[in-house]
This record gives sequence, structure tokens and C-alpha cells, in this order.
Amino acid sequence: MQEKRVSVRTNLLAVDARVSQGNDEWTDITVRDISDGGLGFVSDVQFTKGTKLVLEGDATDVATSIDINCDVEVIFCGRPEAEGGKYLCGVRFLDMPKQHHTELGIFIEKIVSKYPSLLVD
Repeated sequence: MQEKRVSVRTNLLAVDARVSQGNDEWTDITVRDISDGGLGFVSDVQFTKGTKLVLEGDATDVATSIDINCDVEVIFCGRPEAEGGKYLCGVRFLDMPKQHHTELGIFIEKIVSKYPSLLVD
């Protein structure tokens, strides 16, 4: 029997990322948490649920770096946060190749095993 990977979500503080609605205008985002299925971020821009975005980003740990470049779909975008009037949004990955999906899952598991306090319940 083949084991199924457990999806782990972790807080990440060192991710550079930006999103675009498919045009030449990019919005810098601050990634709050990530799993192998999607990520949460804070933005100056409010995105409508269902909006498709292009995501470009990279996450780096001491010895490892991973690019996260794919299309995503907004699954929620909440009210502005108290600090700075920014929006908390969540997206799911749409077209991430299986190999990149697996690499991201392994990267997240390494981060969580090294820094368990970053695990999101």
C-alpha cells in the first residue's frame, strides 16, 4: 500500500513573491503561510474570490531554495487587517507540475521539522 503525503501548512517569513492578473502589472505580496496545496498572503490589493492570478516567488532556507511559479486561484480575500489596511488572501495552486508539487511538500516538511514552532494548526 502506498502512503499518502500529509499536507502540512507552515508559516514562512522569508518568501519573496508577487502576483499578476495576467497583465504587466505586478503586486508584491507578503506570504503568511504555505502548504503543498496553496498559500495565504497579505496584499494592498483586494482580489475577488475565483480570480485567477499568476504567482512568482521563491522560498529559501539555509541550504535549500525553491521557486514557486504557477497559476493560482483566489479562494478567499478577507477584510483589511487592522495593521496598514492590507487584505489577507488565500489561493490554491492550479497548474503546479507534479514534480514541483512534491518538491514543495518536501521543502515544507524540512522547514517544519527544523522549526516546529512554524507549524500552523
